[in-house]
Amino acid sequence: MRPSLAMLILAAALIGPGAARAQGLVAIQNYSADFKTEQPLTFSFTGQSGYDILKYRVNSPLVEDIESWFAQGGIGAAYTKLDPTTPWSFNLDTSVIHYIDGVPRFGGTFYNARGSLNFEHRFSERLRVSNNFYLTYGVDPGTAYGYGATTTLWNGQYLYGYNNFNVSYAWSPRFSTTTSYTFDGIGYQDDLIADPEDRYTHLFAQQLAYAISKRTSLTAEYRYRMTTFANQANKNFASQFALLGVDHAWSERLSGSARAGAEFYDSDIVNKTAPYAEAALNYAVARQTMVRWFAALGFNGAELAAFSSRYGLNTGLQINHNFTKRVSANAGVNYSYSQFDNGGGSDVNEHAALISAGIGYQLLENLNLNANYSYSTLQSTDALREFDRHRVSLGATATF
Repeated sequence: MRPSLAMLILAAALIGPGAARAQGLVAIQNYSADFKTEQPLTFSFTGQSGYDILKYRVNSPLVEDIESWFAQGGIGAAYTKLDPTTPWSFNLDTSVIHYIDGVPRFGGTFYNARGSLNFEHRFSERLRVSNNFYLTYGVDPGTAYGYGATTTLWNGQYLYGYNNFNVSYAWSPRFSTTTSYTFDGIGYQDDLIADPEDRYTHLFAQQLAYAISKRTSLTAEYRYRMTTFANQANKNFASQFALLGVDHAWSERLSGSARAGAEFYDSDIVNKTAPYAEAALNYAVARQTMVRWFAALGFNGAELAAFSSRYGLNTGLQINHNFTKRVSANAGVNYSYSQFDNGGGSDVNEHAALISAGIGYQLLENLNLNANYSYSTLQSTDALREFDRHRVSLGATATF
């Protein structure tokens, strides 16, 4: 393992416990985990097999197509404790995936591991502390680019970590403050990718909130973000944010938040001011339906090797629905639009999308069969980067 990757693992571990929310994309500021349903310690065993085909639109020795059958197996564990003073939860899963025909340049066997730990402690009715931590070591950027952590291209094994620690205090029944610190970072195992991409970010935020009703709060927020590149110091940048927002709960099942304002972007290469906005929506109907949506508009640190800045929009929608006790389905779509500024050179504009759908059947009380399909595409003014990808799989999950 490369030294920089090992250092990132150590840094993420030292930050401490944390959370299931992995939106390191400048961090959509949702400060608590979903402590709604208590779950006993549950172990899962998964297996799946399928076919993966990724075709670039331009033949080039710099990028090579992927076309192979694959097999994957893994184990996982999950637990949620709804303690009235200190609720907490964790999730952990790991798997091995093998491509029969291999992946050009990267080999045939890859490893995935994800872990999250969330906790909250209520010192009093006024004072609350929480921490959200997420760490993943994987290979497929399709699971991560929705929150801005990685590129959309296949770049081999990477490690991504995210941790948010925050302190909330209610000064009165209507007025409260939240102070937070967020760390996230990405490291690649392949030297060619790691040199321009390895980076980590510190984000400090101070939020003021005023409740105008039991369901609605208005917010004002200042953030300072500092991004450091491990091997490309000239790409380091800092951003300041001045934001106004609103949090609203239409009911116990439907809630949302929005922030909007300005981002002041500063690096050794360029200084810019641009609009910044983010929004999130959560909708749950008992255990039958869950809908999550997020969107963020702002500067991003991914793929800046040949560019002075990257500005764009990331948004994603995920829906899970149980038709019956045995039949369930899920669907999702992620979309990103990016503008790469090349200073005096040619700028690049890109559209990337990931669409997925799956269905599950509860064959036995602890055995679920599933089928999944995903399609991803990248359209760019740089033709060498454009591709289409189809991935289909059949699998089973046993829980105990």
